[in-house]
Amino acid sequence: MIEQIEGINIAVEGCFHGNFDEIFGTIREIEKQKKIKIDLLLVCGDVQTHRNKHDMFNMACPIKYLSMGTFYKYYEGKEAAPCLTIFIGGNHEASNYLREMYFGGWVAPNIYYLGDSNIIQIKKGNTTFKLGGTSGIFKIFDFNNPKLESFPFKSEQLRSVYHTKQVDLFKLSLYEGEVNMFLSHDWPQQIHQHGSTKELLKKKQNFEADIKSGRLGSQPHKFTLERLQPDFWFAAHMHVKFEALVKHKSGKQTKFLALDKCIAGRDFLQVFTYTKDKQDLYEQFAYNDEPIELFYDSEWLSIVHTTYKLLTIWDKMPKLFEYNSALKELQIMKKDKYQEFLNEKHQRMKIFGNHKIKIPNNFEITSPPYDEQDNTIKSLVPPKRVPLNNQMKSYLNLFNESGQELNGLIFYEPDQPRIIGEFVNPDFLQKQIELENQKEILQQQNLQQQEQQEEPSSPKDDELNIQDFPFLQ
Repeated sequence: MIEQIEGINIAVEGCFHGNFDEIFGTIREIEKQKKIKIDLLLVCGDVQTHRNKHDMFNMACPIKYLSMGTFYKYYEGKEAAPCLTIFIGGNHEASNYLREMYFGGWVAPNIYYLGDSNIIQIKKGNTTFKLGGTSGIFKIFDFNNPKLESFPFKSEQLRSVYHTKQVDLFKLSLYEGEVNMFLSHDWPQQIHQHGSTKELLKKKQNFEADIKSGRLGSQPHKFTLERLQPDFWFAAHMHVKFEALVKHKSGKQTKFLALDKCIAGRDFLQVFTYTKDKQDLYEQFAYNDEPIELFYDSEWLSIVHTTYKLLTIWDKMPKLFEYNSALKELQIMKKDKYQEFLNEKHQRMKIFGNHKIKIPNNFEITSPPYDEQDNTIKSLVPPKRVPLNNQMKSYLNLFNESGQELNGLIFYEPDQPRIIGEFVNPDFLQKQIELENQKEILQQQNLQQQEQQEEPSSPKDDELNIQDFPFLQ
């Protein structure tokens, strides 16, 4: 007799690389072999959600590897994901489409983008957990850039747009609740110290120089790992499976798992059951038939509302973090102002309370799906306008915000003047902007020179091959 376990059957995947048919086919095969239902697929980036050719040309990769893939079939409903799929962005994405979904939203039926940074709640029956995540990869010369990329993108912005930005780390730093699982594309810095570095170097000898210099991994992710201390952290990017156990000073532990890219014989998928008692089981699975549901997290909503004032000045943002070279860590600047943000968040949490707000199923087709007979678009051509996505409009309504301050950030209406919020605190936002901008220019020049001299051994575009884009084979 099969033991009845209450929980959520979860599959975690590493680098997706546009392999919708292959990975979803693998999920169905696992379900058939194990006679179970996978409830949730978590993806750690490089998903490549190309609705059409314009999206395809918004992905940063060598032109010879550009291809539509098959996502557009899921987007228009010709194909369907076998289970709820949630993902964060990597460094090979339809960056324009993901920017339209900046706060998180449905990119297709049953496929949910977590956003540039986010924390949500997932529930099935009596099992509930909080899922957090942040998109992109870390490049220090873009991290504190006071100007976010203007929308729609030009070709020279297609790389910086997926670089981790300080405002997303700042939002995560304000979160004080429990987080059970966290998704990222690249690894937290120094994570190798918590696993078998010897075994890692057997698989990836070219990591040795970065490990010795302390450059392997992301500084913002290390900051977030130490801050949030989630039970599980899943990542990808480095195209190798790696496990680690982080023991925090608080007594909590984080199980870290990085997975490979989708190639036969490689470790790109992990299946387990997360139980209502917060256990992870690998040989036993849940058989309860309740639907799986997504909810907004009230504390995260309070953080988004509190930090909205920063997004209204997305083209002249003040510096929020500094790098302490002696300690080799990021530190929050202006801690008194940080405390003001915390206090404001606490006040907003009283408004949202403990009410569960279900994430609506409000996906709409907002851009024409790929026409296989279309040969007109052959390069990146910025559109004349990009309307505010209906999902973002609904999300901003939670805060009674119109979103017009974000014209040029998450949508583009050239005939509508951008509105600057009157609530922006000039003391916090204006006094040192010009000074910081000048310092940033000098720092970025120095850091770019350093980057050119010491580029880390993460996968580069010119190291990609046709196996990274299997739909071309």
